[in-house]
Amino acid sequence: MHSCRPEVVDDNPAALDVLWRALEPEPFGPAVRIRAVMISSVDGTTAVDGLSGPLGTPTDRLVYGAMRARADVVLVGSGTALDEGYGPATVAPVWTDRRDRAEPPPVIVLTRNLDDALLDHCAKTGSGMQIAAAAETPPARIAAARSAGVCVHVMEEGPFAQSLRDLLAELGAGEVTFEGGPRLLADFVTQGLVDELVLTVSPEIIVGGRSPGLVPSHTLHRVPMRVAAAFSCPRGGLYTRWVVDHGGRNEPAGGTVSDRTYGTDRVDGADE
Repeated sequence: MHSCRPEVVDDNPAALDVLWRALEPEPFGPAVRIRAVMISSVDGTTAVDGLSGPLGTPTDRLVYGAMRARADVVLVGSGTALDEGYGPATVAPVWTDRRDRAEPPPVIVLTRNLDDALLDHCAKTGSGMQIAAAAETPPARIAAARSAGVCVHVMEEGPFAQSLRDLLAELGAGEVTFEGGPRLLADFVTQGLVDELVLTVSPEIIVGGRSPGLVPSHTLHRVPMRVAAAFSCPRGGLYTRWVVDHGGRNEPAGGTVSDRTYGTDRVDGADE
């Protein structure tokens, strides 16, 4: 862990160095590292009026921008892509000199049915937004998307988690930023698809919020994690990076392996 006490982080050059180092992956773990980037209020609310943006802080935007600058691919569910008005990814100027390639990462939208709203949205955004379609996506929908100029990757049949990791490996992705939404995050976590969680705790309590929470689920799953970095900012907020214990795969040398329980149900929320 970078610090047992939160460090003060702001947007001056020295603080940016601290933040970038805090987000660097450790020298062990999977070849394709999927890192969920999420935000919630102190009480666990993940959206205000259906959107996560109002919870953000200036430092949260720095963290978000840093994760996109690190990423080879940005993953998002189709519901979040449509609700939040996603477009092609950009890399913030403060991070461009740290990125090892000039072009921004592609945004790949996960879908099982590729409905008209998603097709139309991606067709307007160019190659910066692409589709990862589940194997059971109707072939006619895939053909329609490709005819409209949308880049569509079709995952192989079999367990969703393995199919997605295989696709990301084929695309040459080492660091993958997953941006939600919450229901899809729950599926990712229980299927062992999240290797790290970069979580902002927004400095407020939302009274009477109606959001589904950070990882909504109807069944109990216990997923052990350890904190790898924690820092704060004078303007408020707590910013943390957690590493998931995949049966000891992500433990440092000499670390102990925790018991863990992962769900085995097929992912069925890829449009959230």
